[in-house]
Amino acid sequence: MARFQAPRGTRDLIPGEIERWQWVEAMARDVFDRYCYDEIRTPMFEDYELFARSSGEASEVVQKEMYRFTDQGDRDLALRPEGTAGVCRAYLEHGLASRGRIHRLWYMGPMFRYGRPQKGRYRQFWQIGAEIIGTPAPRADAEIIALFVDLFEAWGFEDLVVMVNSVGSPESRQAYAERLKAWLAPVATLLSPESQERLTRNPLRVLDSKHPTDLAILAGKQGGLDPSTMPHMLDELDAESREHFEAVRSELESIEINSEIDHGLVRGLDYYTRTAFEVHDRSLGAQSALGGGGRYDRLIEELGGPATPGVGFSIGVDRVLLAMESRGDTLVKKAGTIFVASTEGTRPAAPAIVRALRAVYAVDHDLEARTLSAQMKSADKVEARVVMILGEDEWKQGQVVLRDMKTGSQTTANLDEMVESIDRILGSDREVESEEE
Repeated sequence: MARFQAPRGTRDLIPGEIERWQWVEAMARDVFDRYCYDEIRTPMFEDYELFARSSGEASEVVQKEMYRFTDQGDRDLALRPEGTAGVCRAYLEHGLASRGRIHRLWYMGPMFRYGRPQKGRYRQFWQIGAEIIGTPAPRADAEIIALFVDLFEAWGFEDLVVMVNSVGSPESRQAYAERLKAWLAPVATLLSPESQERLTRNPLRVLDSKHPTDLAILAGKQGGLDPSTMPHMLDELDAESREHFEAVRSELESIEINSEIDHGLVRGLDYYTRTAFEVHDRSLGAQSALGGGGRYDRLIEELGGPATPGVGFSIGVDRVLLAMESRGDTLVKKAGTIFVASTEGTRPAAPAIVRALRAVYAVDHDLEARTLSAQMKSADKVEARVVMILGEDEWKQGQVVLRDMKTGSQTTANLDEMVESIDRILGSDREVESEEE
């Protein structure tokens, strides 16, 4: 027996096990590359106040689970319990807003929370996450959800369903909180001590409770509440939030993402706005949730920056490895960046084309309904090798325009032959490379 052992709640990843982790990470990097997301790495510890603000001073994470310590310089620090706060801090500190309006970022690394260790749950655990910072566009919400789903499909998961809701604006959320508080009033004394406190300070967070008694009450199995009478956040949405939510649902439908409304899915803190989502694999039974995310348009402002919209997700890698069966590692071969540009008449069809192409190539596209000229400038900026233009006249004939950005030449291709046509352009690069050798 070794004299020293790994601290409780941690473990070593040794040969024979680490290969599965490397496979998951390699598959994730491949998907992120195809979505044109940039990696960001932040410190494993930060100022305690950063997490107190981002998670909420009264949250269970801050109150009970944070690894908080004072260093030799008497600085109040904490090991990171999640990734988004550090990403937003780095975004502000390094002035990323001055380098571009929209940033697609992803991260991977260990997080830390003090809790009772159990199967699949550790005090040091790994997360993979992604953020889109800089746009409130509903298409950004749909893209982050599609990215989440495509990650799990790359890992071999099937028949996924996305549960979605909207938490609206702070004003509509406050109106809903009052209705929820009134609904829960008859069972207030039966709730767990934590939820009784939440009912006074932030009623929405009662719906986040994992306490067995609270879950039984909310399910109508204890206390006499009828779950069908629970007020719904969607009924309190302001007009803009309702329009945004409907646009997100429409975008998800257009790219064939299976989604359902979950009225109990909420985010209790004020800087969370509008979209909230979780992704489930129902074949896993009661523990079907694979992870989730949502929109946090007020978080960067809460951290001292200007009002900056953002949306993202996080995935627990430990949970992924526990849920998945061992599968082979077959990486998708990349073949140059493709930029899809659309016009007003073809814009609704663009996301589905982009997602289909991302099964083969690294593909970028516009999220904000900009002009074709602006999109072409973006294609130049990302050094796209080929631009696929969805022109209205060509689209009516079942065709697209392919522009070779190296030569400036353009050709038309039938929709059912677009991959072969792109391969011919990219193949010319390989021929030139062979001749040079």
